Amino acid sequence: MKGTRSYRLAAGLLTVIALIVAGAFAMTMNRDEPREQLADSATTTAEPPTRTDIAPSSRAPRPPAVDLYGARLEVVDTDSGTALAQNPADRIDPARPDYVTATPARLEWQRGWGGAALPMSGADGPTRIEEGVATGFARTPQGAVLAALDAAARALAAPEGVWEQVVQQRFYGEAKLTDRLVARYSLARARTPDAARFVVVPDGVRLLPGYDGELAVIEAATRDGSGGYSVSSWAMVWIGGDWRVRIPDNIETLWAPPRHITNLTGFGVWKGSPR
Repeated sequence: MKGTRSYRLAAGLLTVIALIVAGAFAMTMNRDEPREQLADSATTTAEPPTRTDIAPSSRAPRPPAVDLYGARLEVVDTDSGTALAQNPADRIDPARPDYVTATPARLEWQRGWGGAALPMSGADGPTRIEEGVATGFARTPQGAVLAALDAAARALAAPEGVWEQVVQQRFYGEAKLTDRLVARYSLARARTPDAARFVVVPDGVRLLPGYDGELAVIEAATRDGSGGYSVSSWAMVWIGGDWRVRIPDNIETLWAPPRHITNLTGFGVWKGSPR
């Protein structure tokens, strides 16, 4: 019984940042908001491919940990995570039939605050983490997924003073919507102070049809303890050179029950690999 409750709580927490797919396309083009920040190109390789190198830690490697359901988590020097060296040449070929579900190069999940799973890749970002906020995700399907899962994790797991900046910088919407979202998150976090440990590696991820480099609708599936999976959705928009979570007009839809599925057909499996 206790295990079942844990599964249900984890699934429920994922919906805190889930964006309902219905209407997501319309919301990204809301005529009441300024559109000059929207990218004027629908290509998926807007930024020039630049390889980055990150100096290795001087500390000895630490043994890995696991999330609530046993998925591997790398243990790094800081709870906010460590960005990996990037090589854009390793990004998934758009000609591949599994382009929108394929695992990004050198994907790993790092153990963040309170045991939260933070995604990192060696080709699609993030390229930097400053004051707990990750940025620099590639304009690719993989970059959009990484940005969505990262924002979700940090908004729930980061400490006071950091998670608010995550919402301000990694979510997109009118100022009044952002303020409402911060207030709603604050209430949710107060009710579940150990929410971080329920931020787990998803069992499957995918993009819905319509990805064009400006809009990506992400779905993440997580086991729900009843033999199936709970699916949460995010609408991501490319704004100011990075992916951000689109805030819906009705904030309360973020707390709606997730959709239930019985299998992961059509989803990609994004588990980390040993270093």
